[in-house]
Amino acid sequence: MRDRLKAPLLAFSLFFLFMILPVNATFTWENNITVGYEEVQWIYTETYDEANSIIYKDYADVSVGNRDGFINAWEVLKTDVNTRSALQNSIIEQMDVIVNGSSENIVLTDVNSRMSPELLGPVMQAEVITNIYTTNYRVLYPFLEAGDSNICFIGEKNTPIVINMPKGISVNSTEGIDNVSVSNNGQVVKVAGSFDSTGKATVHFHLEEAEDIVASVPEVTEEGLSGEGRILGDEPYHDFSLAGRIFPSLRICNPDSA
Repeated sequence: MRDRLKAPLLAFSLFFLFMILPVNATFTWENNITVGYEEVQWIYTETYDEANSIIYKDYADVSVGNRDGFINAWEVLKTDVNTRSALQNSIIEQMDVIVNGSSENIVLTDVNSRMSPELLGPVMQAEVITNIYTTNYRVLYPFLEAGDSNICFIGEKNTPIVINMPKGISVNSTEGIDNVSVSNNGQVVKVAGSFDSTGKATVHFHLEEAEDIVASVPEVTEEGLSGEGRILGDEPYHDFSLAGRIFPSLRICNPDSA
């Protein structure tokens, strides 16, 4: 009898949480991108505050667990696998790195993650959860050549972004980045700000001499090669947020409300 009541009681508790949590109590999503000569690395960091961690853990318990109100190591592993798979499939379906107006020569090579150890334990135990996802891309035809070029990233709108460009380039202009700043420490050109409401950030840059470029991303392996992504032109970039595509059932994945 107790087991039969557990799920309805948990569901009621979560419904109550949905009702009392403020609309802007959402998770945070940060983007740190490093561009090299032939590769790109994108690191996503998502953080759930204590209140939203309960909703996130319940999502994991219901979607991949046994709905017992407790997250064990096996359920964390399955959440990890499912999340990486969803992120990879989302990018394969709609490539999020575009060079000089096309994603034809961009290949997603691997998707890695580091799940927060705070996921372990009772669902109703509120803790700050921070998950980190890393995607690596290979540029099949090097784009860092002498002259003007641009690189575009399709991400989560209204979230912080840092783009690390290699030395030897000068930034001509940017699009889609709010509160943008550009700095150069002699080794890395750093473009920082936030995705605007379009979720599309573009850096237009110039390179004087191609030999000045030094790759700034660790070597990307071919293991886990994902295949070709869909080539994007001037069509709409996405109908749903990236986080929404990874967690389609998780209501708190809505940075817009922050």
